[in-house]
Amino acid sequence: MLLLKAEFTALFIHDVFGVIYAPYKTFKRIVQNPKYLAIAFIVLLFVSLQTTYYYSYYSKVNHEQTMPPLAELCALTAATDTELDKIFPAQVSKPWTTSQGAAITINDDDYIEQNFYANNSLQFTLYNSNSLSATLERSGYSANCDPDGFTSLSLSMKQGSQEAALPTKGTLTLYTANSTSNYFTCDITPMIKNNSYDKWNNLTIAVGSSAEWQSTGTPNWSDVTGLTLELSFPESSNIDVLLQGIFFRGQYLTQINALGIGSFFGYVAYSIVIQVAFQWLILTAIAYVLFKCFKATNVAWRPLFIVMGFTIMALVIIAAIGILSTFALQTVYYPYDFPPYGALVYPEAFVNTAAPASQIAYESIVVETNTYTTVTTAINVFMYMLQVAIVTFAVKAISGISYVKRTLSTVADVETSELITEVPVSEFSYVKSILIAAITVVLSTLLLVLLSYMNLF
Repeated sequence: MLLLKAEFTALFIHDVFGVIYAPYKTFKRIVQNPKYLAIAFIVLLFVSLQTTYYYSYYSKVNHEQTMPPLAELCALTAATDTELDKIFPAQVSKPWTTSQGAAITINDDDYIEQNFYANNSLQFTLYNSNSLSATLERSGYSANCDPDGFTSLSLSMKQGSQEAALPTKGTLTLYTANSTSNYFTCDITPMIKNNSYDKWNNLTIAVGSSAEWQSTGTPNWSDVTGLTLELSFPESSNIDVLLQGIFFRGQYLTQINALGIGSFFGYVAYSIVIQVAFQWLILTAIAYVLFKCFKATNVAWRPLFIVMGFTIMALVIIAAIGILSTFALQTVYYPYDFPPYGALVYPEAFVNTAAPASQIAYESIVVETNTYTTVTTAINVFMYMLQVAIVTFAVKAISGISYVKRTLSTVADVETSELITEVPVSEFSYVKSILIAAITVVLSTLLLVLLSYMNLF
């Protein structure tokens, strides 16, 4: 019994790894005695290696988080009193208010054009005044600005009226726990002194216990829920102040952190299994059609399906090399307007719409990851070549397998017997085998890309 088990194990390993060192002989042997068990091992090996690759890769790619979340980035400045009820959660009790009674409107003509901002800004208009105090007591969001949370507040401001002098003093107040009794206050005057007319000015204000903020009451950096912006002008005049892009930022998370390690591995493993299943089925279907087009009469679906399953060993090799390639990848930090994309390099059209500072950060990332990008490009080219090579041997081996022809024979109109004849066939040349393999790999790759765009895996 032990001897049979040892022989079976040896043959099992011989079939699996024989695809690498003796593909033609291995495929000849497999097609004569097709078994699914070895393919299950190959798929399990690939899923394990590819999951390890994704973990190693995504543990080095960080993306900046925001509050409000990226999909709602414009929420704090995109609505007036009547519109807030549609956007903000039910716990919001008050929208923006001003102590001077300024008119608060949506400006659809003057705004910053960026990927995640709304196509409007929030405008405060006040006549004959030398100060403006704008308050959003309850934003509907809670920002954690503890050491492991957000590190800065981004605020874009523009003075739309040239009739008013530029502000000479600015103060920002952050409320915590939905209370105006507990708050932090910061003097932002140095940041607004260089502001100019008719130009959007971005203020990035450090938050958290390490920043220079004065506290009143018992505020808590882990639960920032509202704010007040106060501006003072040297003389009374007509004031127009526009605000856009108010959000907390500076916290970086990997996809593993964002999803949780259990969910990450579960999602990745599921996605890989579905992808392999589609690839296996598509490879077989395309090869089967091509065999029929080339008049191969000896091809049956089951042995072809099993043989194509063994070609997944090409992906196993690439996954192992991919793990090693991640050692060349440095830890990178993408700014908030470069959300997870699935690749290190983003489309140029997308990059051009990002904030100027984010574009600069992105260009630095491209330079830092150039070695890894070059290595992975070479690996991808090698992957397609390896797939074509292994599928070529599979095609050639299958094409040369003789098949059994069964016929009925009647003797003296009395006795009917079945005649079994082994019919030899002409094996495909290497040129024809390579052509079929190349078409199979290319078409299957294109179909997999299409299926991925359909979010099937």
